[in-house]
Amino acid sequence: MTKWVFTGILVFFLSFSVYGTHERAGEITYRHLGGLSYEVTITTYTYPNPADRPELTIKWGDGNEEKVPRRIKQSLGNNIQRNTYVAQHTFPATGTYILSMEDPNRNEGIINVPNSVNIPFYIESTLIINPFFQYNNSPVLTNPPVDVGCVDVPFYHNPGAADPDGDSLVYSLILCRGYDGENIPGYSYPITSNTVSINPLTGDFYWDSPVLQGEYNIAILIEEYRLGVKVGSVVRDMQILITSCNNHPPVITAINDTCVNAGDTLQFQVSAYDDTVILTAYGDVFSAAHNPAIFPQTVGAGVATGIFSWNTHCLHVRKQPYQVTFKANDNHRNVPLTSIKTVRITVVAPAPQNLQAVPFENTITLSWNPSPCNNAIGYKIYRRINSYGFIPDHCETGVPAYTGYTQIGTTDINTTSFLDNNDGKGLARGTVYCYLVIAYFADMAESYASNEACVTLKKEVPVITHISILETGATSGKVYVQWTKPTEFDTVQYPGPYYYTINRSINNAYNFTVVATYLSLDSLVFIDSLQNTENNTFFYRINVYNNTVNPYLIGSSDMASSVFLFLEPADRQLKISWNVSVPWENYNYIVYRENNGVFDSVGQTHLTSFTDTNLTNGQSYCYYIEAQGAYSDATLPNPLINLSQISCAQPIDNMPPCVPYLQGNTDCKSIYMQWTFPDTCNMSDASKTYIYYRSDLSSDYSLLDSIPYPNTSHTLNNLPSIVGCFLLTVTDTNGNTSNYSNELCFDIDMCNAYRLPNVFTPNGDGIDDFFMPFQYDFVESISMYIYNRWGGLIFKTTNPDILWDGTNQFTKQVCVEGVYYYVCDVKEYTLNGVKTRRLNGSITIFR
Repeated sequence: MTKWVFTGILVFFLSFSVYGTHERAGEITYRHLGGLSYEVTITTYTYPNPADRPELTIKWGDGNEEKVPRRIKQSLGNNIQRNTYVAQHTFPATGTYILSMEDPNRNEGIINVPNSVNIPFYIESTLIINPFFQYNNSPVLTNPPVDVGCVDVPFYHNPGAADPDGDSLVYSLILCRGYDGENIPGYSYPITSNTVSINPLTGDFYWDSPVLQGEYNIAILIEEYRLGVKVGSVVRDMQILITSCNNHPPVITAINDTCVNAGDTLQFQVSAYDDTVILTAYGDVFSAAHNPAIFPQTVGAGVATGIFSWNTHCLHVRKQPYQVTFKANDNHRNVPLTSIKTVRITVVAPAPQNLQAVPFENTITLSWNPSPCNNAIGYKIYRRINSYGFIPDHCETGVPAYTGYTQIGTTDINTTSFLDNNDGKGLARGTVYCYLVIAYFADMAESYASNEACVTLKKEVPVITHISILETGATSGKVYVQWTKPTEFDTVQYPGPYYYTINRSINNAYNFTVVATYLSLDSLVFIDSLQNTENNTFFYRINVYNNTVNPYLIGSSDMASSVFLFLEPADRQLKISWNVSVPWENYNYIVYRENNGVFDSVGQTHLTSFTDTNLTNGQSYCYYIEAQGAYSDATLPNPLINLSQISCAQPIDNMPPCVPYLQGNTDCKSIYMQWTFPDTCNMSDASKTYIYYRSDLSSDYSLLDSIPYPNTSHTLNNLPSIVGCFLLTVTDTNGNTSNYSNELCFDIDMCNAYRLPNVFTPNGDGIDDFFMPFQYDFVESISMYIYNRWGGLIFKTTNPDILWDGTNQFTKQVCVEGVYYYVCDVKEYTLNGVKTRRLNGSITIFR
């Protein structure tokens, strides 16, 4: 989007017959020198006049302050003078320090700062010396903070912040500050026909649109974040002058935000169109170390066209985009205008190349070529089952979560291999494992992802395919076990003959014992008989041995278990769940229920739970589960069908009623509440609703009342106060109690809030002779301060009724007609105890 702001002009500045003699705008920035020492720069902007500031006082935030002499005094033209003050300071320890400067006066006539010439000019920056981070440098603001705009035309401004450390910047508007860093009484954001806002990411200030000519001040807070942690901030107080004009700004065309591979050259054309136009650019890319960007100033009649060129380097890689702002200035004789367009450029490290995956036994070794960016700090390794075929889009760095990949490890930048042994547990046979690798940097910037490498383990050992319950019984149960023959082990290393051992563990996966031995590799089925399949889960592992004089183990299959079914009775339903642990993926489960001696399907799911509803309480129902699955290796048998044991249970009414949804309102004397239930709820056996109450958020609930069902509303009278919270529960005829409802609370904001008028007439006629609040409730006390237009205190009180008669409390003189300003802290009784609320406003006296 092309955004445009206005360049200050001499004609406009001179149109003010009297202009202020003091501070107009400024900020404090700092840079790290070494250890705990910093250099701090105070930059202010003033009108050039005799009332000058050859030195300013800075408070260092550690209890010390210092007078700082001016180092540079520079005229920027158009009655703007820039003053630069530089000092160095060594702080006593790590910590947070507020660097601040307060000048006694702003310039006169600022529209949104009442009595501005007598209001101090205050700016501050936050310096955080964090022992867990490298030392921080503040952003540098490259665009001067005195700007000009036009009535009824949207106004844009960007401070041009460039962070030398590549930290993320977040922008927000705050109130301008005055004496001792406090918000200025009566200050307001500039008057607008629509809105005033700032983009939190780019810093673009948008005023849509000015309605009144004059000078305005705003304050912009620029916060720095590193790895999600705040590391510093700068407050800029800037001034905007609004006039009238009939000129149109230039139009800029350029590319949108983009990315570039580190090591590649980014080039694009930028054009600006107007009668006569000057095209320039600014941003931290033009001062970058190792090949700064180039964009020569261009002047043209009708059109000015320049070529942006940046030969990028790995040292330019960072998570935070670089921000380049292109400015086009026209040459209008009365009101020159400026357009700006901001382009954000992210320098991305190239993807690691030639990723390869090689299986060995139950591990996979990855290797890849070194990243060309050796300033990366390491590599991240990602894995998923089965290929996704991920190819990153332009600017899509790292490995997005939607690909289903999970990070499994890291290496340092000098290590370009990784052994995946599944955290020591070994990988599973029959599974297709796929991998991606990226390089990452100290600020968590990430490269593009590598090529995808996929592989399966060799079939060097048996692969279990079936653990299925043939018969259910406490002593007569049978389990069917089947596996595939190993085909890829080294027959030179293991010449044979061979034999299997079938190993079983009951109800756990670590206490295996040998239950059978097969002397032929072609024996692939085992029936485990006379087992308690009714109550136990069975785990199996198949070992293969080289049968020599001293037999030795060639390898073991992955462990696999039977499907074990659980039934949980509920009201007119049974909740069915099951456990299973297998090296393949079960993608579907069919639930079978017995009906008149025959089992039939009642549902299916990909989850490991199912609820069978509309049953009869007290009647027995029997179930089993059919698991359907497969290995991702397409050369193995597919599908794999395995059955659970048969389990039976009876539904019982142990389900509490549905939770009510509570609503209500109040007239500040009584409370009317009502509650509803979801349409799907069966409330046929509900009996009572209980009401619980607490007077504030720190108290415990106690029973207040009970209402017979089916009543779903109630009015509470004669409460000590409407402030409080309520909950409901519902019980049924079987004694089951619902969970608590939502909490319904009433606070003082539902009644008469403390409000103040903006005018009164202390003329002795008995009508509005006192400044006092409207009707109010639940106020403990106030702290009221009333000021005249010069900022002088003329009245104060703690009486909530105020009762100011328009007389100066200190001089006893009658206050003249006009506008006065107040700051009032109101202490109110609330759900959270006594809380303070601040009111700011103006009072007009008519006599």
